[in-house]
Amino acid sequence: MKIGFVAEPYEESGASGMGYMVLELVKNLPIASKNHEFTIFSSLPIRKDLMPVSVRNVIVPKGLLGKFFWFLRTDEDIEILLFVTPLLPLILPHRIKAVPICPELVSQKITPGTFRGKLVAFVRDMVLMPMCLRRATSIITISHATEEDIIKYYQIPREKITVIYVGFQDLSPYKNKAPAVEDRIKPYFFFTGRVKPRKNVHAIVSAFIRFKKRTHADCKLVIAGKAGGDYYELMLTELTKNGLQNDVFFVGYVSPESLCSYYLHALAFVFPSLNEGFGMPVVEAMNLGTPVITSTISSLPEAAGDAGLLVDPHDTEDISRAMEKIFFDPDLRVKLIEKGYEQAKKFSWEKTAHEYLSVIEGIV
Repeated sequence: MKIGFVAEPYEESGASGMGYMVLELVKNLPIASKNHEFTIFSSLPIRKDLMPVSVRNVIVPKGLLGKFFWFLRTDEDIEILLFVTPLLPLILPHRIKAVPICPELVSQKITPGTFRGKLVAFVRDMVLMPMCLRRATSIITISHATEEDIIKYYQIPREKITVIYVGFQDLSPYKNKAPAVEDRIKPYFFFTGRVKPRKNVHAIVSAFIRFKKRTHADCKLVIAGKAGGDYYELMLTELTKNGLQNDVFFVGYVSPESLCSYYLHALAFVFPSLNEGFGMPVVEAMNLGTPVITSTISSLPEAAGDAGLLVDPHDTEDISRAMEKIFFDPDLRVKLIEKGYEQAKKFSWEKTAHEYLSVIEGIV
């Protein structure tokens, strides 16, 4: 069988979210597909050392429209093409069977904040995506929550969709070279990710303020990830108003080594996100023995299983009480750590790639 995969968005360093998922599929899909002809399409050349087997790499145009028209007119000898939506809602020649990978739907539930963002979301999600999904031979998604969203917003038959969980970023190889965390910030709760409304970071900060005001605990909050703009300034203002500006540390982007260290020494990883395709950071934390506080909504209960403390992400008091439980109940921390290790064992990129191939081979 002749299989193609569009490696977009393609990031080699500092990849996160969809970029990290694509990078892991680049590494693992060719191995799982070794008995088939496999081609990777990308707007940048794929580093040869990332691919453990010999794979053909075809360079395609940059940008959504460039790729859209390139694939619409392509004469590439491909039987099945995998690509990631909503970034690439491709419509292909009928001779090519499309298998879109749909990690999440965002704009349908969280309205973009700018006019340009709204316009792009309308064209992509309301015009191109419905045609793309309806013409697809099969659709892969990464959680049952996203499966339900696809059915709800696009009226796609359930039998056309296959849920395949993704792996996660295994940071355990960095344990021996992880830098020390400064004593002045210990003990601390930890968040990593983009500091933006969808990740609900302001709710973490507000919950932490409640926790501190109620318990007077000697505890800090560390937030890793790029921060800036009005959203960031609102959090700083709230912290200053409550006299806690020195108890919360925005540390910006951190290296994998430092990220590993922050996880290892944290009281808990706090991740009450409002919408996730799967929630890789939840499993990432559990794999390192870090207790997790996360949301009752979206896909996050699937990622956490019974190994996390689930909270209402819209209720800062609920998040705050979960912090209190973790801080004052060491037995609970031990139980969550043990359950977290077991939960993390359920997910791997090798397993994901083999399950993708099973879907492909089942297409007649």
